[in-house]
Amino acid sequence: MKKTLIALAVLAASGASFAQVTITGNLAIGYKTSSTGAGADAGGLGVDTSEIDFAATEDLGGGLKATALMALAGADRSGESGNGTVAGRDASLTLSGGFGSFALKSVRGADYLSGGIANVGGVGFDGKITSAKSNADSVSYTTPAFSGFTVGLSHSEPSDVQGLGTGAAGANGALKDQRSNSVSVSYAAGPLTVNGGFGVYDQKGTEATTPGNVDTTAKLSAAYDLGVAKIGAGVEARKLVKGTRNDALIGVAVPLGNLALNASFAQRQYNDTGATTGSTAEGTRTGYGLQAVYSLSKRTSLIGNYRNWTQAIGDDKKSTETNLLVSHSF
Repeated sequence: MKKTLIALAVLAASGASFAQVTITGNLAIGYKTSSTGAGADAGGLGVDTSEIDFAATEDLGGGLKATALMALAGADRSGESGNGTVAGRDASLTLSGGFGSFALKSVRGADYLSGGIANVGGVGFDGKITSAKSNADSVSYTTPAFSGFTVGLSHSEPSDVQGLGTGAAGANGALKDQRSNSVSVSYAAGPLTVNGGFGVYDQKGTEATTPGNVDTTAKLSAAYDLGVAKIGAGVEARKLVKGTRNDALIGVAVPLGNLALNASFAQRQYNDTGATTGSTAEGTRTGYGLQAVYSLSKRTSLIGNYRNWTQAIGDDKKSTETNLLVSHSF
């Protein structure tokens, strides 16, 4: 259940002013065990997720609305904070109206497939098969929906590019990370949701200096709700400075009353990179995940999931991870 915080500044002489902020969040605690192909085993109790989300909306008049979202992360396994400290997570400010929406964001985004509509299986592969979550700043524009379609334009860059608030000059010649400009098209109507996009990157470098940098990326994902089950699938093809990287993910979710069963399969393949070792070594990595979620109520659930994935290219040894959690949303 969402709770609303009403902050009132009651000043009799000047009138009353107030702001309304909606507060939601999630806390998940339980047991995690993991094993790597190299034989490193670990297990123990801990906080898997602890997040508080704030949302504030203001009617600016004339059909224009401003929405501010901000999240705080606690001492969980995300790596964003530790020792009981609280750290900032995602933040965005959006202006929306009849023209569509214009958004400025600073987020720790998941991989396109693992965190998108393709992953109806609910078990992500960030940092395992697909890329690890990374911090990025972006500006985007999305058109109003027409016949179920929306079009989006965006510019994105790693959070350390400009260095706002850190004293860094942010001169263009000093940038070290890649930025991207992309266009996307989404469709949502009835049980079908589809998203596709194309992006181009700067700071490419050369085969001799940065062969693994990205030149262009094309992606497509979709989800369809059959009623008795929901299926999702997606692909992302990246042209690198040298070679290609292709990702794919398939997921399925089956609702059975209070119980939901999920499964997903992910794959990453490097071709023509010329590398035999390292992160861009030619070959294929695969993994699968299974999950069961039992809802004790609308806000409290018991979660069990399992992941199994190839640790490295050309390595038959598998890494595994198991989580048994109690999760509460508010």
